[in-house]
Amino acid sequence: MIKKISVGNTTIENIEPIRNSFKNKNNKFSAKGYILQNKVKIFEVFDKKQGQLFEFISKNNELSKYFPKLILYDDKYIVEEWIDGETLKEINNKNNMIATLSEEIKNVITLMWSLKYDTQVFDYLKYIHDRVNKDYNSDLKHLPLRINHNDLSLDNIMLTSKGLKIIDNEFLGCNNGWVLNFKNSFLEENFEYQNYISMEKLNALWRIRKDWSKIKSEKYNIKKWSLKNLIKKLI
Repeated sequence: MIKKISVGNTTIENIEPIRNSFKNKNNKFSAKGYILQNKVKIFEVFDKKQGQLFEFISKNNELSKYFPKLILYDDKYIVEEWIDGETLKEINNKNNMIATLSEEIKNVITLMWSLKYDTQVFDYLKYIHDRVNKDYNSDLKHLPLRINHNDLSLDNIMLTSKGLKIIDNEFLGCNNGWVLNFKNSFLEENFEYQNYISMEKLNALWRIRKDWSKIKSEKYNIKKWSLKNLIKKLI
């Protein structure tokens, strides 16, 4: 069992999985632990340049307030402060605050898109094709690079005592995947992307994105069915 891990010259101790395993659904390392008395989250990156992008965000006075504080990073891991609070999904099950908060999230997306960052970080569209074994032949090089989270679902936005915080930043990038931001969130669609990509192409990309969830669900049901039949045989 892993008890500690080092990032650069810093050791993170009392490591525990965030859920049931140290591997998240994307098969990357993800855990919580402590640096001295400070609770942190550590996660494995998809692109070694993600840490530099996170540092860029952390230095922006407006955008940084919506993200966990960056503690440290290297080419393999990012360490950020641990965030406590309720996710918007949990809040949505209790009351109707989401409509009020939607405008603020739209402003966060607009802010991310407005920042100039010339380096491509984490090719998200290629990644979603690779994980469902589909060829990535789309000619989308004309799309501008934009900073984006790539997964702004209700589960990944938390309401804290310090306001909204965007969590689960494993997909953070600067790429052309921003065209899926609104489809990949709880927000009403913004049609700005139609200046860059057809609705037909956008829907095709979204189907690729959804295929992964379908595959995961099918695998889960197969495991569940197999376990059920095993129990029947044992009774």
